[in-house]
Amino acid sequence: MAGTRLAIHATFVVELLVLVAASFFYASNQSHDHFLSAEPFLAEQSGWKILVEDVSPAPSPDDDTSGIVGYAGKCATVVMSQLHSLMGMESEKSGYHDRPMRRSSAFVQELRQKIAEHHFAGHDNDGGGESTTQTRSLPPLKVNLRMPQVKESTSTILNSIAEALERGFQSQSTQRPNFPVVMVGTSEFKAASQFNGHVVDTCDDFHLPTQPKQNFSHGELKFPEIIVLMGCSSATIPNQQLTSVEVNQGDLIVVRTKLAVEQQNELQHHLEKEIANEILLKIFVASPSKGYRLGSVSIKLIDENPTSHVAEGSGSPSDFTSKTHFDIIGKALSSSVQSTIGPLLEDLSFVYGGKIEVDDNAPIMSQGSVSKDAISLEIHSSAYLSLPDDIVESETAETKSVSSEGLANWIYAHSRQRRGSISSSLSDDIEWVLFVPTQDNAPLTVHDESINKEGESITLSLPTLDGGRSNEVYPNGMSIVNLPSFSEYFHSSTDNADLNQVYQSYKDRISLSLVYLVGYIRAIHGLPTTSIQSHANRGHTFSFWELESIARSHYAYSLELAFSEADALLAVLYQHGGTLAFPQEVAHKLNNATHLLRQSISLIEQGYPTIYSTSLLHGSLQYLESVQNDYKFHELPYFAPDHYLAVFSPLVLPLLLPMMVGLIREIKRFQKLRKKKDLMS
Repeated sequence: MAGTRLAIHATFVVELLVLVAASFFYASNQSHDHFLSAEPFLAEQSGWKILVEDVSPAPSPDDDTSGIVGYAGKCATVVMSQLHSLMGMESEKSGYHDRPMRRSSAFVQELRQKIAEHHFAGHDNDGGGESTTQTRSLPPLKVNLRMPQVKESTSTILNSIAEALERGFQSQSTQRPNFPVVMVGTSEFKAASQFNGHVVDTCDDFHLPTQPKQNFSHGELKFPEIIVLMGCSSATIPNQQLTSVEVNQGDLIVVRTKLAVEQQNELQHHLEKEIANEILLKIFVASPSKGYRLGSVSIKLIDENPTSHVAEGSGSPSDFTSKTHFDIIGKALSSSVQSTIGPLLEDLSFVYGGKIEVDDNAPIMSQGSVSKDAISLEIHSSAYLSLPDDIVESETAETKSVSSEGLANWIYAHSRQRRGSISSSLSDDIEWVLFVPTQDNAPLTVHDESINKEGESITLSLPTLDGGRSNEVYPNGMSIVNLPSFSEYFHSSTDNADLNQVYQSYKDRISLSLVYLVGYIRAIHGLPTTSIQSHANRGHTFSFWELESIARSHYAYSLELAFSEADALLAVLYQHGGTLAFPQEVAHKLNNATHLLRQSISLIEQGYPTIYSTSLLHGSLQYLESVQNDYKFHELPYFAPDHYLAVFSPLVLPLLLPMMVGLIREIKRFQKLRKKKDLMS
């Protein structure tokens, strides 16, 4: 009988414990779908197992001397402050001001120390006093010197020329802080009489490669090259110069000189005092930028009156309707934008997109998975708006004009101005309007009163000298597109028009108007703008050195932003790691962000072009932003272990305590009966 009562009590206790364990297992089960089931009671923290970097703050000088007593005192202070806060004994203002300053994470401090070890991160000293002015925040650059005409037996000439060039670069960078420190190396090209598979014995034998620009997304990381050719004739050096410097779309710098190998001393002096400065002026062309980062380009086409382009008397008006005009202009606009603006945005996407990863075993660039298009491109061609007659003036019997002020006021009145940025927090937008006047107003020009000149474009948000924009108004600019009438392409003999010819004409006119937008994109990145004809001849792309200049102008700001974002995210993980949900998917993103950040600094230490490092920085920023916006990375809104105990304790303890007391009593009673039974036997 005693054993039966004990079994019953034990069964009740086991059933209750199994019930509690089952409910706890169900509540903490991580297989619940976030959107289809209730929130789990416990946060998933499997990401901590694969997290690479340490999230703890950097050690303080007081940490080593405080010992156990100091640590206990800090813990007691934290506990007391929490109790005061819970009891309402601490005012919000005093609590905010008395709160200790957050220390930087050990990971970020380690990277900052690496950056500080380089000579480009520090302070200038004016005459031995205290250092007050910041030195250049531009990373150093390594270039390789190549002299195809120098043989192995005279390779010492290569070293002396490299030293002369490097002295010239250092002298210029000291005088001009906007020039980085350029280091010249010769280790890889000591005896190379061939270039591009061709033997180069004389200056005239050398020809630049036909490939206009290297593909940044794939291929081996390489240092830029300076090629020095000696003994050149007047045919290859124009304008009676002693030396010429040529920079192509790629990363090659070609220096041609009339000096021969025997004139080594004169060549060294000439390269150090004159050519070094000329090279720097050609390859670093962008002004420093104040954190401007292009995120999207939106192009809107406004047609004043589509029916005016379908002229009466064209032969078959029913065949050439407004819909035909709309279809042709839409296709021409899309094609023109893709061929004119698309290549520019593709080049900038490499700098801004973080589309690359670097293999640890070899310096190879490979396609990443963060973003395909770092800069979005939107095209809209369905707007119709008429110009008011009071702002249109007749210049001659055939041409009309509108004042820049009147055109600006008109477009402002019909545009929605933004209240803050609607784009990503890390980017800015460009809006550009193409306006197609009616045949009655065409050809239409814009009269700029400030310079008393006629043109076909107006800039509403002016670029600043150091990149960026002086004011945030939308649209940022506007171009006039004077399109011909359908009647110009109508053939009376065949009683129809050549629509392909109309399409090509529309495309050419729109492409010509988009060149103003090309110049605007260059100006906001601190690049010099050129004429329409030079843009048309060269093609609408950035050269390697222009992209390198843009990357350099953004590097310091992007690096500090990446440090700040990573530091804030690691601090949140350190302070709330016990309650934050941190699954493996989020941990992988954070590992990618810190990995790209380390790789970026590693490339800077090796002297690679900053275009690669800046791209990696933007990739790290995108991963950090993805972690912050991930719904899986959150603090549980409903339940936590303390809430779990608060819910189950009132239910379980009243049942568990009597059962446990009864079970203990039955165990003692059972043992007593067994002992008495043994004595009797």
